[in-house]
Amino acid sequence: MPKPALDYLFNPGSMAIAGVSADMARPSPAQWFLKSLINFGFKGRVYPLHPAGGEIYGMKVYKNVQDIPGEVDYVVSAIPARFTPQLIEDCGTKGVKAVHLFTSGYGEIEAEIGKQLEVEVLRIARRTGVRLIGPNCMGLYCPASGLTFAGDYPDQHGFPVRPGPLGLISQSGGNCIFCIREATVRGVFFSKAISYGNAVDLNECDLLEYMTDDPDTKLIAMYIEGVKDGRRFMRALKRAVSLKPVIINKAGNTETGARTCSSHTGAIAGSAGTWQGLLRQVGVTQVGSMSELVDISVAFARMPVPAGRNVAVVGSGGGVGVQAADEITQAGLHLPVLPSDIREKLHNIYGTEAGAIFRNPVDVPPLASKEMYIKAVQAIADSDQIDVIIMHFPFDLWALAHRTILVAPFTEVVSELSQTIRKPLAIVLHYCVSANARKLADEVQEKIVNLGLPVFPSIPRASQAINKYIQYNERHNVNKP
Repeated sequence: MPKPALDYLFNPGSMAIAGVSADMARPSPAQWFLKSLINFGFKGRVYPLHPAGGEIYGMKVYKNVQDIPGEVDYVVSAIPARFTPQLIEDCGTKGVKAVHLFTSGYGEIEAEIGKQLEVEVLRIARRTGVRLIGPNCMGLYCPASGLTFAGDYPDQHGFPVRPGPLGLISQSGGNCIFCIREATVRGVFFSKAISYGNAVDLNECDLLEYMTDDPDTKLIAMYIEGVKDGRRFMRALKRAVSLKPVIINKAGNTETGARTCSSHTGAIAGSAGTWQGLLRQVGVTQVGSMSELVDISVAFARMPVPAGRNVAVVGSGGGVGVQAADEITQAGLHLPVLPSDIREKLHNIYGTEAGAIFRNPVDVPPLASKEMYIKAVQAIADSDQIDVIIMHFPFDLWALAHRTILVAPFTEVVSELSQTIRKPLAIVLHYCVSANARKLADEVQEKIVNLGLPVFPSIPRASQAINKYIQYNERHNVNKP
C-alpha cells in the first residue's frame, strides 16, 4: 500500500535542530530537543545547528543548514521568531521537507509584528516548498521512528518507546503532553501524536486526513480550539468517523474561552452550540476535558464492547455504593437489582448479609477471603441481566490500615478474574486523598494495567466513559448481527 500523505513528517531520515548552542552553561530548548531525540533512540541522523558552531555531545554543531552534508528532511526551529524567515529560506535551498516552529511570538500575540511575521514565514514556505508545523507548538511524537519532544530520559521523564493504536492531534502542547502521560500510565499507547499550535500551514484538516489514512492509527483523539476551513474539516471528519472512532475535546465554548483561544494559538473558536450540533450529527464522541478524552480512549482501547447498559458494582464501602448508584444512573447506565438467585448465591458464599449489601451495588465485606470475593464476582458475571462489572477499591478507606490484608488480595482477585470472567470488567481505584494512598494506588494500577484491564480514577468517570463507548457502538452498529 502507498504511504499516506505527510508520512514523511513522522518518519524523517534526517533531522536538524536549530538553536543548539555548544555552551552547556546556557541550557536551551534546542539542547533539550536534541538530547531527547538521542536518548529516545531516533532512528535517523540528527544534526545540531547554531551560528557559533562548536561541538555538543560529541557532535559537530553546524553553522547553517546548508553546511550539513547530505539530505535533511526535517528541521526543528528553537530560535527566536525574528530569525525564522532566513532559516526557512535556507531550508528551502537545502531541500528540507518540513520545519517545526517551536518558538512563539507570531499570530497569537496582540502585537501586529507577530501577525506580519507569521504571514512572512508562510509566504517563504509556500515559495520554497517547505511545509510548516506550528508555530508555537511542541511538534511530533512517533515511537516507531524515535521522534519525541518530551524529556531527556525515556525511563524517567520522557514518553514511552512502545507504540500503540491511538493517534492524537492537539492544538495545545501542554494538553498533548498531559494526554500522552495520562493515557500511557493507564495502558493506552500512541501511534503518533502532534502538537500543531497556530497552524499557519499544516492544520487540523491535513492532520486528520493523515491519521484517517494511517494504518497504525486505530483510534483518533483531538483537542482543537478552532479550525481554518470549516467545510473541509467537516468533510474530513465525516470520512474519518466512517472508518475509525474519533474523540474530540473542543475548547473555547464560552466567550472567555474563545478569547483565550485567540491569545493562545490565534484560533477562532466558533459557537459552542454549532460545534456540538455538528459533531453530534457526524457521530464524533464529544468530551469536555482532556481527562475525559483519556477516559474514553481507555474504554475504546481496553474494553470489549458491552452488550448493554446493565452494570453491577462490586467493592467495599456502603456509602460508596449508595453514591455510586446515583453516579452511574446519572451517567446514563442502569443499575438493576440483582436477581434473587444471585443474591442467594452471595448469601451462601459469605454466610451472612450482615456488614454487606447484596442487591447492587454489592458491598463486599472488607476482610472477606480471596476465594469468597472471586466466587461472588463470578456469580454476578454469570447473570444474563448484567452486561458490565465495575470493581472498585477505596484506598483511603481501607488500604492504609490493611495494605497486606486488603490490597494484595484485591490485586490477586482482579488478576484471576481477568482470566476467567466473560463480561467487560472495569477497575476503579479511588479515594486516594493522602500521599501514601496515591502511591499505593499507582502501584496497584500498574499491576492491573499489565493485565490488560481498563482502570479509572472514579466511578463517575468510569460510568461516563463506558456510556459514551456504548453510545458510539450503538450508533455505528459495532458487534451487531
